[in-house]
This record gives sequence, structure tokens and C-alpha cells, in this order.
Amino acid sequence: MNPEEARARVVRREGSLLIVDKPPGLPTSGRSLDDPDCLQYGLIQSFDQMVWAVHQLDADTSGINLFVLEKKAVALWKNRMGALDALKTYVAVVQGRVAWDERTVDAPIGMVDERSLGVHDGGKEARSHFRLLASGENSSLLAIRIETGRTHQIRIHGAHLGHPLLGEEWYVSPPCQRHPRQALHALAMNLGEWGAVIPPPEDFRQLLTREGLPWSSEWNERARLWESPLD
Repeated sequence: MNPEEARARVVRREGSLLIVDKPPGLPTSGRSLDDPDCLQYGLIQSFDQMVWAVHQLDADTSGINLFVLEKKAVALWKNRMGALDALKTYVAVVQGRVAWDERTVDAPIGMVDERSLGVHDGGKEARSHFRLLASGENSSLLAIRIETGRTHQIRIHGAHLGHPLLGEEWYVSPPCQRHPRQALHALAMNLGEWGAVIPPPEDFRQLLTREGLPWSSEWNERARLWESPLD
């Protein structure tokens, strides 16, 4: 990503914190600081200084991604993201018509074999809250809040519920080819000091239209208004 594109992706700045709209298909960070095929590299070039990622999004996941301009701020914002009152909301398109309005998955995630993650009794605690926004004939739009941040947590918990994401390649067999990426977007974050909402990108909206689930302000508000402290 070039410096101009990266700078345009910064939707808000709070001191040394950068709130960035990560596009799909681009990793948060690369194999090295000189790897041009990542968002971090573009930000480093744009700000002409080192920029650190607070957290990682899967390359295929779009939406809110946090970076900082001071290394000491990484731990600060990691802790804020892990606090009990931190609210992180995603939206996803999943396979099948969901038959419930809300569902919580409290299922540990760990290595199920030498190469694969999944729900595993010996894994780390993982908790996700799912809310139905709308259903089409063969898919559903969900809002998801996560209390923990395990690798591929939403993808694994969605599959565990029997509703893997459209575009999922790893946690469903055979792989889903109805979308060229996992249909997952980091929509909103509220860390107390500030809150931010980033609407889904064009490819996500086009998917919703194809599935008979065009994005509406009503669904957007329902997902955002879900941002209250967990019981």
C-alpha cells in the first residue's frame, strides 16, 4: 500500500493512536518492516516514522484496525482492548438461515491437530455473542461482539454454531466459494475514551445485495446500539 492510500485510510487520530479503516485483502503487518504488501508499511511511509500495530486483523477482514505512533502506547491500548468494558462489534454474513435472535458461544479455542485451530477443551477461553440482523434464503447477516480476541475466533465460533462465514476456506468442508474472502467486517469499537464506527466496504455491500440482504441504516443502528456493557 502506498503512503497516500494509507493516509486516506486513517479515519481518526487520538494523540498517538491511529484509527484506521483496513481494506480487505491486505494484512495488518507483514513479514518484515520492509514488506510493502501490508497496511503497516504504508502508514510508516505516510507518517515518515515507525508505526506499530496494536492488534491484527486477518488479511481478509476489513474494518477498524488500531495503530500507534509511540511504541510505549502499544501495551496501553492492548490493555484497553482487553478490558471488560471494551466493546468490539463485527458484522458477518454466514451460511444458512439463523433460527435464533441472539446466541452466546462460550467455547475454548486451541490446536485440534498439528496445523489446525478449533473448539478444544484444552484451549484458551473464548466468548462470542451473536445477534441476528436479517436473514435471506440461504444466508444471514449477524452482528458479533467478542469478549476475547483469539485467532480466528468469530470464524471458529460461527462454524461451531453450524453457520460458517460465507467465503470460509478453513473451518468448513468443502470450502465455501460464494464470496472471495471471509465475509467479516470490524464495524465498531468503543474503548471508553472514544468510539468509532466504520461502515462495510463495497465488496461486502455487494455481497449483501446478492444475498438479498442490502445494508440498511436500521441494521447499522441495531448493531451499534448493541454497544452496552455485558451482563
